[in-house]
Amino acid sequence: MIERNLGNAERLVRLLFGLALGIWLLSRPDINGMEVFIAVIAVMLILNGVFSRCYLWFVLDIDTTARTRTSADCESA
Repeated sequence: MIERNLGNAERLVRLLFGLALGIWLLSRPDINGMEVFIAVIAVMLILNGVFSRCYLWFVLDIDTTARTRTSADCESA
């Protein structure tokens, strides 16, 4: 399991955007291939927001959490 790598602001934005996409999809009268793709993206965004983990950020080594720097980090910088 990967560590948390999303900050609170990014979590909130992903969660709200995923919910907005989900609500938009539910208001559609018919669903085609593009809406299925958007539904997958919406579910991924909601899960990212809930669990505060993004596998793409993990692969790209991006961490948006507000962690305090330790003295060891300051010495190596």
